[in-house]
Amino acid sequence: MAATVRLDYYGGNASEPAGVTAEAGAKFNRADSLAGTTPVPRPTAAGTAYSYVKQLALNVTGSAATAISNRTVKMGSSPATGLTLAFLGSATYLDQTGASGAPADNGTTNDAAPSGYTAMTTSAQSYHAASVSAGSTGRNGNFCRAVAGVANNYAGGAGSGIALPDIVAGYDEA
Repeated sequence: MAATVRLDYYGGNASEPAGVTAEAGAKFNRADSLAGTTPVPRPTAAGTAYSYVKQLALNVTGSAATAISNRTVKMGSSPATGLTLAFLGSATYLDQTGASGAPADNGTTNDAAPSGYTAMTTSAQSYHAASVSAGSTGRNGNFCRAVAGVANNYAGGAGSGIALPDIVAGYDEA
């Protein structure tokens, strides 16, 4: 029998909190929250500005005598020109309560992934390959730190209602 697994958001706290389901969506912004409304500014010249990190991870809500491995992430579709998503796998929780959790903006290149991050595509990309038991409930494996980028070449308007593609998480279970 397979484990019951969902994608959770972890944030808004100085130390790792319990996960909150992210399956209904997350708003990428400049706040350490699942649904904040502080917008990511569009650069006035070539460059890319980034959101705060959305820390996502698989959460086992119903255990099984199996193991989860090969955790992946991808976009459900391509974003509009000037909008990007990027990710970074990390074993540790990032405290964003005391300072900006946004990676440093890129002041020269449109549609750039932040330093240390990988540009997200519509093909599955690994963020944590190791096998971890699904025999207990709670976070399973590393965090997938996701950020959104808004570049100078984005032609859409400002605001908190900008549509981004769905983030699709995948994994193997055996």
